[in-house]
Amino acid sequence: MSKSNFFDAWMKPELSKSFPTAFSASPFDMKDFMESGRKSVQAFADAQQLAIESAQTIMQRQTEIISQLVQDQTQITRQILAEGTPEEKIARGANLAREAYEKTVCGVMEVGDIASKSAREACDILNGRVAACLEEIKSSAEDSIEQKSKKSGKKAA
Repeated sequence: MSKSNFFDAWMKPELSKSFPTAFSASPFDMKDFMESGRKSVQAFADAQQLAIESAQTIMQRQTEIISQLVQDQTQITRQILAEGTPEEKIARGANLAREAYEKTVCGVMEVGDIASKSAREACDILNGRVAACLEEIKSSAEDSIEQKSKKSGKKAA
């Protein structure tokens, strides 16, 4: 079937007459529907922006933690190579290793807190939008029912 025949078949008067009535019976105002979609996309973009900023903060903090870990390991190595008996060197190295471990654990916990807070905030944005969207649907449906009852009241009078 050629291209023109396909479109000619769809443009027959009996088919084109059914479209306006089918679309005019929509229970939702198209402007409201489009605005709701825009708000949903904006909420998703806001949540995504928050996630990106959080990822950048996490990467920066992880870099700081690794840098500090390297510095601590260098200091431990220097202390072990410093003057003193083997027992003193082991004691100093063990103490420095414990301090480095504690710093690293605190840093990792901080990174976890940043990620958790970011995820919670992004979910709050999306959950708020879902709640608003459901309210918009409810309101639009109620408006449609109200308009239909007004039209049927005018016809009866």
